[in-house]
Amino acid sequence: MKMIKGLYATVALASALVAMPAVAATPIVSSGKLMGATGVTIGGASYDVAFLDGTCSSVFGGCSTSNFTFTTLSSAFAAGNALLSQVFVDSAAGAFDTHPNLTNGCSTSIVCNILIPFAEGNGVVLVKDTVNTATSSLDFTVPLAISANVSTKSLPSVVYAKFTPSLTAAVPEPGTWAMMLAGFGAMGAALRYRKRSTKLSFA
Repeated sequence: MKMIKGLYATVALASALVAMPAVAATPIVSSGKLMGATGVTIGGASYDVAFLDGTCSSVFGGCSTSNFTFTTLSSAFAAGNALLSQVFVDSAAGAFDTHPNLTNGCSTSIVCNILIPFAEGNGVVLVKDTVNTATSSLDFTVPLAISANVSTKSLPSVVYAKFTPSLTAAVPEPGTWAMMLAGFGAMGAALRYRKRSTKLSFA
């Protein structure tokens, strides 16, 4: 009976950890503006991000797929979702979720479009547009194609997100901890049950 109670407790703890949101990244703030963040966890790896205005070439040091950190639609999608869940959050550092104009490169209070490029061809850049609105439930990401020559400096609600791998290791997400704890709990319960069964067979 104790073993069953122990398993229930382990499962309950694992479920609680899975339900927890991903750990927020550390925002980089200057004069109240969100300039970027460090420690953004994407696919188990840690990245730093900077929000920069300009053309594709001026921001990324060139405008070809090889200049981009993420080079597939799915990886850019994961990066955009990480921004929404870890960077564009309201905290003591600032209300970066509900006030899009606090993000560097965005001056409108309604929406900020953060572009994550992942491919380029014939002067057209494929990007994942992470849309941070003043209403959290309306935030989303969508694929777009833009001209490589367009400068976000002329667009008040558009800015590029430049990702670089962090120098520090990524912290495992709550779901990973939950799986580990559940596994250790199950192993411990199995060992206790096996030990008890062995003792009974020799009695």
